[in-house]
Amino acid sequence: MKTTIITLIISLLTIIGFGQKLELEKASPFTAVTWDNDQPVVECNNEWYHFEKLDHFDKDELIRFCKKEYNTRWKKRFSEDLVEVLRSLNYIPNKDVYLVLSRNGVAKTYTGTFTFENRQSCLHYNNISKPSKKNTISKEKTKKSIGKTEAIEDIKQFKEILDNRSSYSQLSNFNYYTAIDEIITLILKREDSIQIDELVYEISKVMAEIGDRHASIKNESFDKKNHESYEQKLPFGITILDKQVIAVKKGFRNNSYQYYYKNYPYIKSINGIHIDTLITNYNYRDKKAPKEAKLTRGANAIEQYGSLLFNNNKRNLKRVEVMFTDGKNEKKDIHKLTLDSKGYVSTLRIANYNAIKNTTNTGQFDSLKRLLTDNIGYIKIPMMFNYKKVDSLEHFIETTMKEFSNTKALIIDIRNNPGGTRDILQTFANYMIPQGQSPWVANVGYLRTNKIIDTDEHSMSSRYLYSYNSAEFSNSDRVAIDEFNKTYKIEQEFDHSKFSGPFYMVLKHKKTFYKQPVYILVNESSFSAATVFTAAYKGLPNIKVVGVTTDGSSGNSKEMYLTNSNIKVKVSTMLSFQRNGKTLDGNGTEPDIYIPIDIEQIFTGKDTQLEKLVAIINDRK
Repeated sequence: MKTTIITLIISLLTIIGFGQKLELEKASPFTAVTWDNDQPVVECNNEWYHFEKLDHFDKDELIRFCKKEYNTRWKKRFSEDLVEVLRSLNYIPNKDVYLVLSRNGVAKTYTGTFTFENRQSCLHYNNISKPSKKNTISKEKTKKSIGKTEAIEDIKQFKEILDNRSSYSQLSNFNYYTAIDEIITLILKREDSIQIDELVYEISKVMAEIGDRHASIKNESFDKKNHESYEQKLPFGITILDKQVIAVKKGFRNNSYQYYYKNYPYIKSINGIHIDTLITNYNYRDKKAPKEAKLTRGANAIEQYGSLLFNNNKRNLKRVEVMFTDGKNEKKDIHKLTLDSKGYVSTLRIANYNAIKNTTNTGQFDSLKRLLTDNIGYIKIPMMFNYKKVDSLEHFIETTMKEFSNTKALIIDIRNNPGGTRDILQTFANYMIPQGQSPWVANVGYLRTNKIIDTDEHSMSSRYLYSYNSAEFSNSDRVAIDEFNKTYKIEQEFDHSKFSGPFYMVLKHKKTFYKQPVYILVNESSFSAATVFTAAYKGLPNIKVVGVTTDGSSGNSKEMYLTNSNIKVKVSTMLSFQRNGKTLDGNGTEPDIYIPIDIEQIFTGKDTQLEKLVAIINDRK
């Protein structure tokens, strides 16, 4: 009776909102977690207890969910990522929660507080408690193959993930049912077990056809050191010029390049396989990328020829036959693969990498801004940083925008930006949304779910996506959404019964509006949140997107593990649409002003894209 009353009190207090809702992504009510025969033992207030319950979730329910969702990593998830576990159960905990903890068989109710510091303490405890690496590699992790029955069970589990969790599987026209049946037939024909790496290959091909740009299939126990040929590379670099594949080698000066064969600059084939086939079919993981991104990523993959063959379940070679061409005449050569890095790396990419490293390590941001010729402001955003992890960056952006308030134009450079969060997007909105276009509907998302959801959901609100009736929206916001929906049309329809209602990102005008033209400089390596940034502002009268089509992608991805092989499957759980009704995945955002990379930028590292943009700005003034 006493237990029932306690449970009822906890449930009622939880329903009415005991305490403040938790906003932290990484937090814990415990300072450490250890295990007693798979039972969690937690440290609270410097005392150890057996964990029994958190709010209305009892121990067995949480453990069952963790084991099913996270496979061999369930203990790590419980101890280090309890907030994520609860939110995956569609529950946002309060900062203060009720805990039922027991000692010597006697259970008592306590108040626990989710804090980031507690979570870091759990993380530290796990790290110092780990035995040496030699002892941590279990038989489960190191096994290279599994039986046919186990493999088929994992394939069926993968199908369930596509059916119930994946968003883009529901949008794609690809018949993954047939593809999965073919894999099962292939497995049944085998006389013995199947290599886990081969299973990764078969599943990856299916995933690639679906076109989920955030998806990945990975064997985390794979050790490339055990596959010497995996790291073999071509003895020259490959890159893209005018949408064609060229071969280059390092020049005499640092970071400079030249044609590998000046008279035969293009690559036609390798080992008789046409270069287009290598880019599209062999580098299948980027098969559905926008064209420019597909070419660039394909060139990078072909340079790493050993891993390209391995990822296609093909025997590696020590030598390759390469056919070079000038478009008419051809030159055939035999080349020995090498372990040395002789590939092409653009000066722009190196600079972006260094900018990310400098920003995160030093907290010094001044190198990200400069005043260009003729009073043009320039700010480089190398990554879509999370403000919680990079202190003072928001202040730096706001200070820079004030500093540039009287410039003739502003360039925001997000080339090679790999993405991150949407924090920076929100900061720039304060300066970039004209009063006449405010509120501005910038992005629409739908969450893959079999449940009816028409209220805010954490994984969406963390991306500044809210439901129509959200308390985050004002009446004027909803009027803007209504007006937007009059012309908004999704390019590719999907079964809405398998998704939530729409979530909207709405940007608003502020008094600090920047009145001059803004140019967002992008390339085919502007990915994820960087391309969301681009798409959000495209179409505003004061903003132009410049460069080449971005790599797109926005997916709210989740990770799961297949039970027998422990293969990690990451899939997107959200459909993300631009204002034009196209998905970000597979389409990217097209520029208003097309400025591709040229031969001078490839060979010398000179930023001719930026120079051409500056010339355009000055010509228009």
